[in-house]
Amino acid sequence: MVLQGRVMRWVARWLDKRGLAAVADVFDTRVAGVGDVDAMHALALRALSRGEADVAIAQLEAATAARPADAGLWCSLGAAYRYGARLDDARRANLRALALRPDYLQALSNLGECCIVEKRHEEALEWFDRALVRNPGFFEARLNKIAALFELARFDDAREAAEKLIADEPGRPEGYLNLGNVLVHTGKAKQGMVQYKKALELRPDYAEARFNLATLLGSRDELANVIGYLKRQIKERGESMQGLGMLAAAHQAAGHLTEAEELCRRILEDQPDSIMAMVTLGSCLSSSGDSAAALPLYEKVVQLDGQQAGMFSNILFELNNQSRFGREEVFQRHLDWAQHFEAPLQSAVGDFAGRDRDPGRKLRIGYVSGDFVQHPVGFLLRDILRHHDAAQFEIHCFSMAVNESDVMPDLRQAADHWEDIFFLSDEEVAALIRKAEIDILVDLSGHTALHRLLTFARRPAPVQFEWIGYFHSTGMTSIDYFITDPYTTPPGGGQLFSETPIYLPHTRFCYGPPEYAPEPGEPPCGKTGIVTFGSFNRLPKMNDAVVSAWARILKAVPGSRLVVKANAFSEDAVKDRLTARFAAQGVGKERLDLREASSHRQMFAEYGDIDIALDTFPFNGGMTTLEALWMGVPVVTLCGDTVVSRQTVSALANIGLAEELAFPSVDAFVAGAVALANNPARLTELRSQIRPRMAASPLRQSAAFTRDIEAIFRRAWQAYCRGERLPSDADMKARGGSAEDAKARDAERRMPA
Repeated sequence: MVLQGRVMRWVARWLDKRGLAAVADVFDTRVAGVGDVDAMHALALRALSRGEADVAIAQLEAATAARPADAGLWCSLGAAYRYGARLDDARRANLRALALRPDYLQALSNLGECCIVEKRHEEALEWFDRALVRNPGFFEARLNKIAALFELARFDDAREAAEKLIADEPGRPEGYLNLGNVLVHTGKAKQGMVQYKKALELRPDYAEARFNLATLLGSRDELANVIGYLKRQIKERGESMQGLGMLAAAHQAAGHLTEAEELCRRILEDQPDSIMAMVTLGSCLSSSGDSAAALPLYEKVVQLDGQQAGMFSNILFELNNQSRFGREEVFQRHLDWAQHFEAPLQSAVGDFAGRDRDPGRKLRIGYVSGDFVQHPVGFLLRDILRHHDAAQFEIHCFSMAVNESDVMPDLRQAADHWEDIFFLSDEEVAALIRKAEIDILVDLSGHTALHRLLTFARRPAPVQFEWIGYFHSTGMTSIDYFITDPYTTPPGGGQLFSETPIYLPHTRFCYGPPEYAPEPGEPPCGKTGIVTFGSFNRLPKMNDAVVSAWARILKAVPGSRLVVKANAFSEDAVKDRLTARFAAQGVGKERLDLREASSHRQMFAEYGDIDIALDTFPFNGGMTTLEALWMGVPVVTLCGDTVVSRQTVSALANIGLAEELAFPSVDAFVAGAVALANNPARLTELRSQIRPRMAASPLRQSAAFTRDIEAIFRRAWQAYCRGERLPSDADMKARGGSAEDAKARDAERRMPA
């Protein structure tokens, strides 16, 4: 029987090494049944690997009873107790192991892990250091020490320890995971994701690295699994700031803003300077409509770490949502960003001495964006790429997008070259652009989430543009030109640019509607007798001044209602916040219809429920305005003195409705919306007229629009070949006369036959 047991144990080990754990369990169970302690131990370890702590504990308690002087069994029992959340028992078991073997490194490390779970992090460090004194290379203690340093908010020490571990053990993925955790939680998410990717290259089935990466990439298909996994990890390992922070980020990415906010506030109670918690909380607050509350959090992050270029960009983005900041202040903040982050990179400017300066040759155009997806930039650029003159221009797209969308295949097909650059550093992207010998590089992101402005700061191309992805000057001098139009940026209107503003003749946007957009129907007030206002803009744009103006309109139009559609309305708490803000202005919740996100197709259909769209300010709608107009819904706007506050007036001017629907003051905006609501005949006319007007306008003439943008690129290149830079308003001067003259002159060639 003894011999038979040894054979069965050998077979079980053989099966286990080949990944056949379930079959190995069958053999070990038979041997363990007759008292074989090694079989019990093996069964317990496999149970632990499956997360079955109770099964492991039962086997190990029997094993230690049979062989009480075996330190290894007591150490394994301590681990099982810890995973079963029996921390006192875990400590006693590991101390028993140490009593039997005083230099037992694993038991020392296990005791430190128990202390981490109990939030006794200083004591945890002592246990890990005791192990490392005996063996400085003991991997598990080094790994756990990083976690303890993290929980103590000693992030510099944790990062240094992780980097040293990777240097010593480059083939083990755990070091990369831990370095990624430190980077992510100190606000360096992009660099952290690179580390997670390295960990997965070494171990493709590394669940923690995979789920952490999926969280930060916002992979919708993965987020439910991510949240379940993180909750299980916290239950098994105990709460940690690292675990809670990643869970908060996963909830935020999934749109669970209330849960994410609660977790962030818990973290900040323990670690008041947790950058990840502040960033995630700020994002939650902004997404739920409280952009003003997000700003102080982002400001504090920048104070804690002055090298947070992306977070500084978040601040700049949020400033555009607020009506309390003047254009001079907002512009100065953009200049400050450039002074801090762009200026130190000026020495990295590319050398183009060998570049062919033939002014008429075929040009290589590079578009850089994180939004080559189902996003305004993706939709706006799609038709432009299709119409580029292949004989004159070679198109390169440098994409920061990480999730596929319905639009991306069209963009890929239309481009001559496509590069995915998400995991590359700014210098690596710059090198890629230099290698491709791009002549004209166009940024389509500005200070939005996935920008690569620090690549542009290195000037990898001789001529660089800013266009459509951002609604303000970048503040940078290494970007030469800002593409705008005479309605968005009236010549002499006092807008502020670090770049030279260059004018398209009519519009900076060219709209390509999806084929599934239905035909506009009759205005719903004709059937219901009730006027329905609406806005499908993002919640952060709905600042207090906007809510106040909309409330005035609702109160002035008896029985009227307001439909607001936003992603964050999947959360009742977010709905309650907006409802309370309107209640404070005297508008009851019965007059509000708050709708959560839907498919793009469904969203278009819901414009059939809207009589009049109300614009946000100072951050006007861009794509939102174009979509409403395409559905025949008139958009009433307040036009300001900045690019972002004149997006809608530009669209309206291009279809001849600016004088009727764009207003210079809040009072005029309110009065104009009320007057239109009281004119059902005009609403009916507009419903039938707006789409044909738009279809015949420059907004929809993608081929002509592409020729105009190509003309700008060509003239900018010719100026570069002469050693010059185009002056501001170059397009206007070249054409002569006013914007209206230019529009009339081009009308015939732009109108469909």
